[in-house]
Amino acid sequence: MRGWLIIAGVCAGLAGCATVPRDQAADLAKSGAEASDLAAKEVRDLSGRLDRQEELMAFTNTWETCIELADPNQCEPADQSDANAQEVGKLIRAINLRADALTALADAYRALGQEAQYDAAGAMEAVVGRLTTSVNAYADILQPGSGALISAPLGSAISQGAGLLAGDRQRTRLRNGSARIRDAVVLLRRSLGAEMRLFNALSGSFADQEGAAVEALYNAGLISRSPLLQPMAADLGVTLVPDAEQILASNPSARGATLAFLRGQANDRVRLQAARYDAILNTLAKLETAHTDFETVGAADIADLNRAIAEITALIPAPKEAAR
Repeated sequence: MRGWLIIAGVCAGLAGCATVPRDQAADLAKSGAEASDLAAKEVRDLSGRLDRQEELMAFTNTWETCIELADPNQCEPADQSDANAQEVGKLIRAINLRADALTALADAYRALGQEAQYDAAGAMEAVVGRLTTSVNAYADILQPGSGALISAPLGSAISQGAGLLAGDRQRTRLRNGSARIRDAVVLLRRSLGAEMRLFNALSGSFADQEGAAVEALYNAGLISRSPLLQPMAADLGVTLVPDAEQILASNPSARGATLAFLRGQANDRVRLQAARYDAILNTLAKLETAHTDFETVGAADIADLNRAIAEITALIPAPKEAAR
């Protein structure tokens, strides 16, 4: 009799023992894994673009310094400033750690889906431990000391409930697993906000640097000019004239407009990245809400979450863009 009273109390605390919310957990897991995979894909493109900033700055600074020298033989390579290099390096490391955290998050969602579909007891233990470690590392590089997720075993909350029915144990594991993933999502979202602020502080210089590097190559006569305008011509459905290269070489106004177009492209990339940050932050917020709803009432608004995922899908780099 005493054992049944314990079960009844647990059922009351979990909003009833009628049905294990397998389907709801599986839907949440599927959408969570999709969102995490998309966000991780975006990270790889961003990290690659930022990683080339130092070499662009070194080339441009050297060019701008050397053309002012009376004796070109005195030209020496210039380096990126230490302060700028440290900030860019910190951002790149944070972005790569975010990729690790998002990959671990996707794996945790897949494990949650396995738990929901196959009653795979213990499937989440290892992956949630790795999620905790990776999210803590990402948070600590941006805000030292902020990594606060605890890696306690998921099963500890039901270790004293050996007499519970199998469905009750699974319900508890699903909700415990959801709570642990939700904690990681919250810290990941807060850390991404800090990463975005760091990116915003540097983004103006990134756009300027890309434009300056092309301008230096252009002015040094190291690149053809007309191919720089091919993307604009293609977008407008027109064709450059055969002697476009000669016109650009002799017409200062055309050269200046070409450089302005290139600066505009760099600024567009910065604005696109800001939109990606916003979309990922919004999706993480939707995930947090979905987990809270699942843990309290056994269901979540997956449609609202999937709309947020669609926003990320529309903003991640297409293969052509990622190859630039």
